[in-house]
Amino acid sequence: MIKGLISAFRTLTIIPIPIKTEDNFKTAVVWFPIVGLVLGAILFFIAKLQIMLKLNHIFISFFFVFFSALLTRGIHLDGLADFADGFFGGYTKEKILKIMKDSNIGTFGALALMFVVFFKWICFDKLLVDGNLNFTVLAYILSRFSMSMLSYALPYARNNAGTAKPFVEGVTILHAALPFIFAFLLSILIFKLAGVVLFLLALVITAILGYYFYFKIDGVTGDLLGATCEIIEVSVLFFATFNINGLLLWVNL
Repeated sequence: MIKGLISAFRTLTIIPIPIKTEDNFKTAVVWFPIVGLVLGAILFFIAKLQIMLKLNHIFISFFFVFFSALLTRGIHLDGLADFADGFFGGYTKEKILKIMKDSNIGTFGALALMFVVFFKWICFDKLLVDGNLNFTVLAYILSRFSMSMLSYALPYARNNAGTAKPFVEGVTILHAALPFIFAFLLSILIFKLAGVVLFLLALVITAILGYYFYFKIDGVTGDLLGATCEIIEVSVLFFATFNINGLLLWVNL
C-alpha cells in the first residue's frame, strides 16, 4: 500500500518523493483522494500566507490557479484539452482516440482550457472574498476521488498500452471502496452537511461522465481521467461558490 501512495504522488504531483521503490499503480488509485487533500492543503496555506502579506485578492486567486497547475504539471488540464478535441472533433471511437493521442491542441481543447482556467480564477476569488476558501480543499479531494471511481468502473479503452492502463487494469472493488470511504469521511468530518452535498454532487457527475465515456468509446483513458478531475473540480467550486438554492451550510476550517 505504501508503494501505491508513493506512486500516486509521483504520478499526480511534482512533489518529490525521496524513497526509491517500484511503482504500484493498481493500489495508487486508493490514495488519489489523499493526494487531493495534500494538494488542496498546500494551496490553501500558500493563499493564507499571501493574505498575511496583504496581497490583493485578485493576485492571490491568480497564484492559486497558477500553483494548482504547477503542482500537478498541468496533466489534468492536458487531459481536458484532449477530451474536448477528441469528443467534439471525432464521431467514431477510432477517430476520438486518434485525436486524443495527438499532442497538438485544437480549437475545442483551447476553448476548454480557457473556460476552465478563467472559471477557476473567478471561483477562487469569490471564495476568498467570502471567507470560504477552505472549500477549495474539498474540490481537490473529490476531483481526485472521481478518478479512483472511474478507474474501477470502466475498462481501458485503448487496445494498446497507455499511461493510464496500469491504473485501470486489475483494480478491484477494494481499491475503489477505500477511496470512497476516504473521500466520504473527509467530506463529512471536515465540511459536515456541505461536504455531504458536494460529495453526492461529485458522485453523480462522475457517474454521468462514466456512462458518457463508455457510450462513446467503451471505456476510459488517461486523458479522460484527467478531464474528469478538472470537471469535478470546477463543478464543486461552482456549487460551493454560488451556494445554489441555499443548500450548502457554510462550515469554516
